[in-house]
Amino acid sequence: MRAAVAFWLLTILLVAGCQKAPPSEAEAPAPDPAPVALQSFMEGHGPPLVMLGGATEGATAFAPHAAGLAKDYRVVRPQSLRIERTRGKQPLPPDYSIRSESAALARSLDHLGILEPVNLIGHSFGALVALDFALDHPDRVRTLVLAEPPAFWVVPPEELRADEEMRGMVELLRTFGPAGEPTDQQVVQLRARLGPGVKAPAPEESGRKDWDERRLVLRGLAAVANHTDDPERLKGFRRPVLIATGEVTVKFHRRINDLLAAKLPTVERVELPGGHSAPVAARDEAARNKFVSELRAFLTRRR
Repeated sequence: MRAAVAFWLLTILLVAGCQKAPPSEAEAPAPDPAPVALQSFMEGHGPPLVMLGGATEGATAFAPHAAGLAKDYRVVRPQSLRIERTRGKQPLPPDYSIRSESAALARSLDHLGILEPVNLIGHSFGALVALDFALDHPDRVRTLVLAEPPAFWVVPPEELRADEEMRGMVELLRTFGPAGEPTDQQVVQLRARLGPGVKAPAPEESGRKDWDERRLVLRGLAAVANHTDDPERLKGFRRPVLIATGEVTVKFHRRINDLLAAKLPTVERVELPGGHSAPVAARDEAARNKFVSELRAFLTRRR
């Protein structure tokens, strides 16, 4: 029987920082933060399996995977704050960060009543959020699957400064601020640093609408480069971790995966056909199937 599919629109009030004392009569109260519409797509029944997609697709990226996995798991695909706010024509907060995303994930799971440890899967941007959530809430994670998180914070500072490819990526990411609209040139440069280069379609070309949708949701991507953490925290995360790497991915992503594998205590690794987008490649069904197969095997071993 086909798994039931439920779409949930969660309205969550995200409050940054600590609660302040009531303002004095002469001091006007600060306005409450605007509520954030956080979407989560749910399918199937069973142990919770939370899947976080990459920078441009978010929840959509794992839709093909969810259809099969929902036979055995309760698959939850949260949308990122960054994508949801952009599509809703809402501004990102000036202090938007990776921790904004992981905090929203925690509140979403609370709202859905998912309090038990989850199997947490992330690709690219989603993997960075998943890793941050796992380190902050290890008791809420059963297993962790990371497919090429851009965790530049694990790279020794001297190596980051010396590696032109890695340093160039970090500098480029910092140009994607929370307020400005990304340009065609920024997107072309970003794609070129992740794999085969692309050319922006002309305004009259059929692919322009899709290009613009993907371009606009890259707003706020500077949060990736600005995110910091203590690499020593990885040693204390003792849940099972699967690290997936594309066979022909860019050098810096392989290096980051190597560093993560060296510090996390309980790690398995898998190579996937293709590059950085291998786990979710829309045009490579073989790569997607390989990822799902390896994911299922890992989850079975770690029951």
